[in-house]
Amino acid sequence: MERTKQENPEAAWMINRLFPSMGDLLAMLGIFFAAQIAVGLFGALILLFTGQGVIDLDPIEKGCFVALTSLVSLLAALFLIWRYRRWRKAEKVAISISPKGLNPLLLVWVYLLMLSTTIVLEPLYEWLPTPDQDPGRGWWAFLALVVIAPVFEEWICRGVVFGALKKRYGVVVSMLLSALFFGLLHVQPVPVVNAFVLGLILAYIYHKTNTLLAPILLHALHNGVAYLLITAGYGEASFIELLGGRQGLYTLLYIGAVTLSLVSLYAIWCSVQQPKPLPGVETEPLQGDSTPAEGDEIKKIDPEKQ
Repeated sequence: MERTKQENPEAAWMINRLFPSMGDLLAMLGIFFAAQIAVGLFGALILLFTGQGVIDLDPIEKGCFVALTSLVSLLAALFLIWRYRRWRKAEKVAISISPKGLNPLLLVWVYLLMLSTTIVLEPLYEWLPTPDQDPGRGWWAFLALVVIAPVFEEWICRGVVFGALKKRYGVVVSMLLSALFFGLLHVQPVPVVNAFVLGLILAYIYHKTNTLLAPILLHALHNGVAYLLITAGYGEASFIELLGGRQGLYTLLYIGAVTLSLVSLYAIWCSVQQPKPLPGVETEPLQGDSTPAEGDEIKKIDPEKQ
């Protein structure tokens, strides 16, 4: 590769412009924020013309405002990112939302892992500024958190960004970069850290199941539980407060969360490091009079699958 770059500057220029580059990720991040800011300002101006501001809205009205602005801004971001990809002549990314490939036990394990990592990181969150996030109340707020955000954010971050990255950088690097992209979308320190870790897990489940429905369901469940805690008055409560201040019970919970997180993350690492076999190709030991050296294999091709 290095020799090609030195001998052919034009080839080097084309290689550096392969999609997605780091510049492309920054551009798509900028598109997302531009859509959020533009739609948010437009919505605020409409409220001003009606004689009220966002802070004047009651919880139900705020939930409606958040849902509508989220829907429009995420639609705009998805459309503009799609147009940007076309302008960059990027390869098409196949995105499936089929229920085929979903494993209930796998989904339960991954959700428990998401919950465990949140528990493990909670002491870190106490050192960071408290996020100012109020989605409002009512069915509109529920719709914004549990339907609109999971569907569009997963489509962008896992379907478009992770899918494109995986073609160029492989699974591990793509998981890290797409998780960072997902984290930065949330701006404030606590949501950024939380979203980065969740982004790693959601990228893995998307890679494992090959259907966007899996991360959408898990993202929706995560947001739904958070919304229920908010409506119940426990939005800013710590896990020890949810356990009624029982320090011993919290210690056991924390040890269990650390154990599950470490074991699960190691299992994920081993899984993404293992290459998938090519269709129609299997391996078997070499046959012959001599004993083959350890690791010697030949490829056996099934003619019916060619």
